[in-house]
Amino acid sequence: MAAEDALMRRVDSLIGSGHMGREKAVEVEDAFPEARARILGRLRLSSQAGDWRRFEPQAGVAVHLHPEGLAAILAPVLAPRAQGVNSEDLVDMLGELRAPEGVEPISSLVRERKDTDGPFYALCIKGVQALAGIGTPEALRFLGDIARTAPGKWPDPLRWHAAQELGIEDELGFDEDAMLGGA
Repeated sequence: MAAEDALMRRVDSLIGSGHMGREKAVEVEDAFPEARARILGRLRLSSQAGDWRRFEPQAGVAVHLHPEGLAAILAPVLAPRAQGVNSEDLVDMLGELRAPEGVEPISSLVRERKDTDGPFYALCIKGVQALAGIGTPEALRFLGDIARTAPGKWPDPLRWHAAQELGIEDELGFDEDAMLGGA
């Protein structure tokens, strides 16, 4: 375990802080080829310990390495809305992975935040886009429900973005300027 901890400390130091792009993930994998095999275990440990400071950069590397089983670790972290977790990043990651496991926690997050995320709805729109990218029947059904709902039940910007992701905004007669407030 001491060798494992030393390895992950070296990986953590290489990860550093800031945006975790594909180039940084490749740099980590080139320097530590064993990181791909071990990162899921470290993510589980960080998650169980609630160590989000370590979890998020490791997840940022992992999402670019695409180890099998990553979505099964990320989705449960998003579900409880733990204090200190960057939900927006997790939504992006689950969408990038096109992870069916992400449909329920992302849908729940969008439902919970629809009335408080305005006026720009950044988190909810990311959720809508992630669900469209995941593209399962359940995800698409949820987006259709948002798009087709009566005005007032869902904020117009979310109805617009859901319809746009489904390609049905014209069919529904939506006016982009009116629904997005001229933005």
